[in-house]
Amino acid sequence: MTKEVWKVLLVTMALMTVMWSGVGLAADTIKIGVLAPFKTSPGESLLKAAKLAADQINAKGGIMGKQIELIEANTEYKPQVGATAYKKLALQDKCNLIIGTSSSGVASAVMDQMARYKVPFISTGASSEALSKKLGSDKSKFKYWFRVTHQAHELSEALHKFVMDLPVKKYGAKRIAIMAEKALWTQGMVKAAEEFFKKNGLEVVCVEFFDTETKDFTPILTKIMDAKADFIYEISSHVDGAIYIKQWYDLQGPMIGGVSGSGVSDRYWKDCGGKATSETIMPMGSFRVALTPKSTAFYDEYVKRFNEAPGYTSGYTYDALYIYKNAVENAQSTDPDKLVPALENTDLIGVSGRWVFTDLHNAKYGSGYRVTPMVQWRKDGSREVVWPEEMKTSEYILPPWLSKK
Repeated sequence: MTKEVWKVLLVTMALMTVMWSGVGLAADTIKIGVLAPFKTSPGESLLKAAKLAADQINAKGGIMGKQIELIEANTEYKPQVGATAYKKLALQDKCNLIIGTSSSGVASAVMDQMARYKVPFISTGASSEALSKKLGSDKSKFKYWFRVTHQAHELSEALHKFVMDLPVKKYGAKRIAIMAEKALWTQGMVKAAEEFFKKNGLEVVCVEFFDTETKDFTPILTKIMDAKADFIYEISSHVDGAIYIKQWYDLQGPMIGGVSGSGVSDRYWKDCGGKATSETIMPMGSFRVALTPKSTAFYDEYVKRFNEAPGYTSGYTYDALYIYKNAVENAQSTDPDKLVPALENTDLIGVSGRWVFTDLHNAKYGSGYRVTPMVQWRKDGSREVVWPEEMKTSEYILPPWLSKK
């Protein structure tokens, strides 16, 4: 055998060794990509929850004996950035699953990439019905998408009942103002709120949309107060709610409540200088309440680990990893086409509720599945569950300036 042939053989053997060692490493781990807007309250809550779940699962042997490896990517709340990040996680990082986003616009863009590259995507924190409608438009193309979070209409249903039970029936609110950020997920909520309130004899005195970059809410709040609104229905997620709640407090506005992505975090109280007193928001897993037998243990462990309460994306993201683990073990495979049926057959108790998927890969909502209470900030920085009646820990209170009248 010539010297040249030996060289070729040695090079070939070396390459094969590298290739096989690479395969061995890949086989020992399950890579999960985590999409999140870095340095935001929802994004950081998402990343921390994924880390907590992965560490717990790994400590107990991983998934089918394989350790989870998390690979994080920043979406910047921008659809194109999120889509590019998904593509990198799928092609370059070779992820088996991708989770996260906390933005419906980003999630929609990611779904388009998912349809091409077929790495399953579980969105945690994206609530627009447009996502499941996209799946419905072509189930074979978008079948790799699942939603482990609330839908906008579910938030609406709970919020409408809360407004009617407390601000309206107990405190006589008759004139409603709606204040919402301009985003895909808020459009349906605003329309549904207008229709619901008018149908129930309330007057919607104004509807105000604001850009996510808005810093001065004084003109909007002044307009609302000039319209003599009794209650402000707030809808925000990407916006720092501390900005407008400080201005609401200084102007001594009417009762306020609804959805505030930043308003559920522990740091919100400090960010708004304690001016959120009486604001009532949907905690979505960010408050110590027994939504399931697993909820309080998760809450306590999260606080112990990160020295702060979970955010609205935390419970959903944490549950998403366990849902994936359950599906992989049932399918005995991470192959996407074998995984989809296993995910569709999910029936799992998580920290945010019982997870069972519909034919459009949304999670079932309502009694026996998931519920969404309302929590109110108090003047000492504490929070109390004020609705529904069967879950409340204290009575609903008015803003300080109204309670004195």
